[in-house]
Amino acid sequence: MKLIQRLARVLAGSTALVMAMSVFGAASAADYPCRNVEWIVGWGAGGGSDRFARSIAPAVGDALGVPTKVINMPGASSIVAQEEVLKRPADGCTLFSVTPDQLTNEITGLTKLSHTGLTPVMRAHVDVGMLHAAKGGKFGTWDAVVEYAKKNPGKLLVGGTGAASFDEIVANVLFGSAGLKYRYIPYESSKEMHADLLGGRLDVIYDEVSVMSGMIDAGQVQPLVVLAENRLGRFPDTPSAKELGYTVPPSLWRGAAVKKGTPDESVKMLEEAFMKAADSEDYKKFEEGRLLNLYPGRLGSDGFAKLLANEHGMYKGVIGSLKKN
Repeated sequence: MKLIQRLARVLAGSTALVMAMSVFGAASAADYPCRNVEWIVGWGAGGGSDRFARSIAPAVGDALGVPTKVINMPGASSIVAQEEVLKRPADGCTLFSVTPDQLTNEITGLTKLSHTGLTPVMRAHVDVGMLHAAKGGKFGTWDAVVEYAKKNPGKLLVGGTGAASFDEIVANVLFGSAGLKYRYIPYESSKEMHADLLGGRLDVIYDEVSVMSGMIDAGQVQPLVVLAENRLGRFPDTPSAKELGYTVPPSLWRGAAVKKGTPDESVKMLEEAFMKAADSEDYKKFEEGRLLNLYPGRLGSDGFAKLLANEHGMYKGVIGSLKKN
């Protein structure tokens, strides 16, 4: 009888412990002040920003303890999405995908919205850019490009997507630093630009490693310069802009932000959730598969804010010079 009573007391204690743990878990999940989070992406399904958001959102939701849903709202280089985010309350319940487009849209006058209306949460990765030539074409090395450009000022044809865009800014910084005159050819789509490169109608193009790796592996394209401080282990024979003595242009990056005025506590919880999610196996596989792990890119809220301020100044100077020319 005593044994039965003793067992009953042990079971009762165990049950109480389980109940306490359950309550604690529920309280932890309820700490974030939103019942769910909507992540608005200003681009269509299947693009780089969409894939990034969908690859990390589930782990962000797990870390916050609330569902995190990705919503595509394409239009006007993500301006439509940004307008929607800024209409909503600054409560941390709405995330926004940020890229350098928020800076170029503002500086070129495409929108009156400013990046200062957002509070950065986290920059997840850097999508390193390179200059490329057609394999087997007239430029097998960067030295050959330099030689041609010096002998034929303004005749080197350099392709990129968009006018007064991120791509044109990168080209301006790199070629300006190298002291080379060229002609920039803007394209509406990278597919069309790639076709013209392979068809011999372009000399050099700018594009990200994640986009070009398949063409490089297929022997269609020759990387010439990696636009970073150091060479990439994936392409050890391709020199970096810094080692050549050039100014390193900005790199394409992706991250998340909230509306300015969101409580600091919510921003901090989001930052911690993103950092934890970025270490999840699923997200690591995504970065590895898209070659987004070749260069350090992760920044927290404060570091990301400083980067935005610095790059805004750089972009403004370059775009101002483009308008004068």
